[in-house]
Amino acid sequence: MREALVESRAALSDPAKYICAFRGRRDYYQVPIALAEAGILQEFITDAYAGRVARSITSVLPKQLEQKANFRYDARLPPDCVRSIWSSTLLEQARHRLGCAASVTYAKLDRSFGLAVAAQARRSKSNLLVYSHYAWEAFTQRYHHRPKRVLFQFHPHPDFERRILAEDTARYSFTKQSFASETGKNVSDELKERTRDSWKHADLILCASSFTKRSLLEAGAENNRCRVIPYGIDVPDVIAKSNCTRFTALFVGTGNQRKGLHHVLLAWKNALLPGGSRLILVCRVIDPSIEALVKSTRDVELMPGVSDGQLRELFESSSVLVMPSLVEGFGQVYLEALAAGCPVVGSPQTALPDLYEEGDPIWLVEPGQIDQLVSVLESLSTTLPGNFGARRRARACAMRWSWERFRSGVRAALQD
Repeated sequence: MREALVESRAALSDPAKYICAFRGRRDYYQVPIALAEAGILQEFITDAYAGRVARSITSVLPKQLEQKANFRYDARLPPDCVRSIWSSTLLEQARHRLGCAASVTYAKLDRSFGLAVAAQARRSKSNLLVYSHYAWEAFTQRYHHRPKRVLFQFHPHPDFERRILAEDTARYSFTKQSFASETGKNVSDELKERTRDSWKHADLILCASSFTKRSLLEAGAENNRCRVIPYGIDVPDVIAKSNCTRFTALFVGTGNQRKGLHHVLLAWKNALLPGGSRLILVCRVIDPSIEALVKSTRDVELMPGVSDGQLRELFESSSVLVMPSLVEGFGQVYLEALAAGCPVVGSPQTALPDLYEEGDPIWLVEPGQIDQLVSVLESLSTTLPGNFGARRRARACAMRWSWERFRSGVRAALQD
């Protein structure tokens, strides 16, 4: 009887299941799916999600809305384990229309998710696996049980990022506007504390890249608390054989300082490239100061937005993806390009060092080293067009990094 009581108390103090929370379709829902596959998902809390009711009416929705609903759904998540806070999405859209600073809106709404996690964890006596923007409120609450607090740090520590961007701004002063928006100029110190110090309350910290882990170690986190689990990708069954014989470089991402677009443009201006070479920029948003640089650079095509199918065609027809980011928690677009057979140029301040093996068509350039980037572009402009071997190796690299491998890594980390 006494042994049974001890076991009962142990079960209450170390519950098996987890509450997971984040807004949007972050990481394609792979973390809650990993928990669901292991039978340890208590609840996944998110914003807009196409649950039973939404799914029942998708067939009568306009095509665009139907596609959005399908995007916010995954059959591997048990419907009874998903809770949508739709009011968060509605409030977000209302604040955007009123002209409120997006960074402030996101920070305020993120707090409600942390509080929702805490409330549900108290009721179900569950563990916590929370993404970094939502963890502060959940981790700092009082509980009657002892939940395991697992932090998913999906972006490098904000102080680490701020230092890197400030150093770059000192060299390229025209990026000041971009620097201000990236570092949350309008966000109060109280709200910034949430993302800066959540790691201090975590029992375990999961990072998608060694670079993200490095940022936490610099902040003071212990090495044995941090685990690196790189993201994955679904690789298509076949690879298209590009017939493009002219050098085509592709940039895909927000047109801001953090992504290193200004470095790409400055290098493109200075590089001696074969005739007909072109740089394609896929940027839904681009900072005004960097947009001015786009307009003054030759052989550049700006595409404000493309469909998933169009993006895949761009990967398949381009010689190389070039995105030398200053700060990336991972850089999923690198894997997307590799999976489509497109070699990549990036920086060490991403997940590329974690993905790379000898022979992979991946080239690393230190951020801000324009001469180095010029040299790489000039070299690749003569070796990559028509090089199907490089495209096969790119796809082979992506095949090593499946989403199944990522989910297995998450589960293994929780069991240690």
